[in-house]
Amino acid sequence: MNLFSFLLSQMLFAYTVLVEPFLRINFYRRLKKQLSITPSARILFYRTQVLWEWSWVVVLVLITASTERPLAYLGLTLPNPMGWLIMVALLLGIGLSVVLLRRNPGAMASMQRSLEGSALFYPYTSAERKWYAAAAITAGICEELLYRGFMMRYLPAMFPFLDWLLVAIISGIIYGLSHAYQGLKGILQTTLTGFSFSIVFFLSGSLLPAMVFHILAELRTLMLWSPEEDKQKNK
Repeated sequence: MNLFSFLLSQMLFAYTVLVEPFLRINFYRRLKKQLSITPSARILFYRTQVLWEWSWVVVLVLITASTERPLAYLGLTLPNPMGWLIMVALLLGIGLSVVLLRRNPGAMASMQRSLEGSALFYPYTSAERKWYAAAAITAGICEELLYRGFMMRYLPAMFPFLDWLLVAIISGIIYGLSHAYQGLKGILQTTLTGFSFSIVFFLSGSLLPAMVFHILAELRTLMLWSPEEDKQKNK
């Protein structure tokens, strides 16, 4: 890694830890304010999220351009045999959870209540659902590249005394803090989620299973939360 890439990686790390949490809080407050003014606020929010998170990838491309294997540097390789098993298990697990929830009204109602704290972000219309899906896929790709692919390379490189478990914990905490706009409960939940993504990354030897897991987890909400239900909850 040349000097330019090294300095850029320091800047990206500083941004992720010191700026990103406050930027998300600002986005959240702006969305909450704009929803009372314009009905297109959610679509604008989703579009902003897509463009903003893909901008991280541009920076990561610049950082890894000087490395011999830029894709491998970020974990973009085929999974090992365990990774394939993990990916299949995740696909089956999320698919089965959706089916079971749809068949159990009580469990579905409980799940809906657990999501009410973040209902502000959920789509109301078909157009919003499309952009929500685009934002969900973007988050699954870009957040994994930043918080796992980059962060789990950067941390042991800068702090060689950290073992893989501490790296996974720290990257999970950084990911959790980026969701500070969700409150303490949201920070704890996303920290555990980020830690689980990190473990999947380590066990599979690839970022792809974590990306699949992340994308499906995001889209699962879209499959279970309909616009009609959202409207009823906001009357």
